[in-house]
Amino acid sequence: MFFQPGTDRAQRDPRRSPLKSDELYAVRRAAQAVARAAKAGDADSRTTRFAELQTVLDEVRQRRGDHPVLWELEADFTSDPAVAADLYRRAEQAASEAGLPTLSIRLSLARLLLKELGRPGEARAALTACAEELPEATDKQSALWGELLAACEQGMDTPTL
Repeated sequence: MFFQPGTDRAQRDPRRSPLKSDELYAVRRAAQAVARAAKAGDADSRTTRFAELQTVLDEVRQRRGDHPVLWELEADFTSDPAVAADLYRRAEQAASEAGLPTLSIRLSLARLLLKELGRPGEARAALTACAEELPEATDKQSALWGELLAACEQGMDTPTL
C-alpha cells in the first residue's frame, strides 16, 4: 500500500501513498523499532520509539500532506485506546474526503471501540459505514467484519444496569 514505482504515484493511483522510497524506509524502520520494543516488554524504549515514529510521520505529513495511511499507522501503534480511536477517525475522514477506501481503517476502529473501549454501538456504526466496501475485501477482512458485527450485536443486546 505504501509504494508504487514512479514519480507521480499519487496521481496514478490515489489509494497509494505518495511516499518516496526513503520516506517509506524511515517510516517502516521507525514502526519496526516500536514493535520490537513492545515485543521485548520494554515500556520506556517503546515510549521513546513511538515518539520517534510520530516525528517521522509528522515530517512526512509536512512534505506529502494528510494521507490517511499515515494517521492509520500512528493509530495502530498508539497505546491509549481513546487517542487511537481519534486517530482512526482522522484517517477515516481523510480517506473519505479523498475518495479512498476506508475498510481497513474502519475495521481497526471497530475492533478498538468494541474490545478496548466497550462501545458496541459505535463499533457497529463503523462497520455499517464500510459495508459497501466488502465486495473488494479480502476473505480475512470479510470474516473479521462478520465476527465484529456479531460481537457488536451481542454486546448491544446485553442489558445495562
